[in-house]
Amino acid sequence: MATKETFNLALSELINSTSFVSNRYAYNFNAMKFLIIRFSSIGDIVLTTPVIRCLKKQLPDAEVHYVTKGEFTTILESNPYIDKLHVLSDLKTTIRELKQEGFDYIIDLHHNLRTLRVKKDLELPSYAFNKLNIEKLIFVKPTSGLVKKTLS
Repeated sequence: MATKETFNLALSELINSTSFVSNRYAYNFNAMKFLIIRFSSIGDIVLTTPVIRCLKKQLPDAEVHYVTKGEFTTILESNPYIDKLHVLSDLKTTIRELKQEGFDYIIDLHHNLRTLRVKKDLELPSYAFNKLNIEKLIFVKPTSGLVKKTLS
């Protein structure tokens, strides 16, 4: 399972590399196309804006797209670092539309079942932040059955 440190390391390696050569392809990260995923929660979407800004400032020629629910688009539509905003309507329709864009990388800042489905269907390299849901559950609800089983 990825930790915050491994996510940051992977993303910084990606951003700090201006080019990468694999056995089959040569990549110029400046010209790459990124999809950032955060579907909901107004405060969480606002907290993703530094990621967008840093990505675009470090890779000015990169194309940055963002997908979110329709009710949150007003938060992002005036962001100068987002090249295109996608609206999550029906998941299947949205995935079909995203496939046509030809992204190179996905940055998943939501990391839930729906975003896992998007990543699986797009079949692209992706980076996600582990939200430590089990750990949060233990600290927030110490009387949960999980803690009782663990302590037994």
